[in-house]
Amino acid sequence: MVLFFNGVKLAKNADTLSGGVNLLVNTDQMTQFNNLGNKGDSIGYSIDDKARYADDLNAKEIKTNVFHAFGSTLKKAPVALAQDVYLPAGTWTLSFFGRNNGNKSSNDTLKTNTVSLFSDWSDSHDNAPLGTSDLMDNVWKLHKITFTTNQGFLHRNIRILNNTDNGIAGGSLYFANFKLEAGSQATTYCPSYQDILAEIKAIKTTMGGVIANTIRHLFNYMEVA
Repeated sequence: MVLFFNGVKLAKNADTLSGGVNLLVNTDQMTQFNNLGNKGDSIGYSIDDKARYADDLNAKEIKTNVFHAFGSTLKKAPVALAQDVYLPAGTWTLSFFGRNNGNKSSNDTLKTNTVSLFSDWSDSHDNAPLGTSDLMDNVWKLHKITFTTNQGFLHRNIRILNNTDNGIAGGSLYFANFKLEAGSQATTYCPSYQDILAEIKAIKTTMGGVIANTIRHLFNYMEVA
C-alpha cells in the first residue's frame, strides 16, 4: 500500500512501519520555513549555510541549512515547517539537530530549554502539543519529539516552539536536520525522497540542456567548417 496526499506519494506502507523515511520536504534548504511572522527589535530569523557554523562543537553532524531563530522570549522564536503532512494513526518521531546560544563559560549554570510540536490539531485541543523534546543546551545535539496519534489527521500549520515567556539562553535557537518518520526512534538524517527525486529531475533537465547545447555547437561547427 502507498500513502498519497493531493496526488503526491508520501510513503509506502512498509516505510511507515519501519521508519527511516523523512516525510518532511525541503528540510535541506528550508526555503519556506519561517517564524510565524514574529518580528521587532532583536526578533526574527535567518536561514544560514551550515558552513557558517563550521567551528561549532559537533558541526560535522550538520547536514542541512541552519534555521536561526532569535527573540526576546522563547514564544517569539518558533520554527514553522511550512507544509501540511497527513499522518495515519501510529507513533511518529520528529528529530532535529539543535542548540541554544547559552553562555559557554564553565563558571555559569548551563541554561536549557525544550521545544514542543504543534499543529492545527493543537489549535482544536486547548493548544496541547503533540509532544515535547528533551532538553536543549548550548552544544549541537540530536533531539527528538515522539508522539502517538489515535487516528489519521492532516496536520497543518506545523511548528515547533517553547510556548512560554521565558527568556532564550543567549537570545538564539539553532535548528538543522529536521526529520519526521514513523516509529519511536530517530534515525540518521536524510532528505525526503520527494526532494531527492526533484533533484534528480533537475540534474536530468540540466544535463539534457548541456547535451542539446553540445549537439548544436557541433552542428554549427561542422557547418562553419
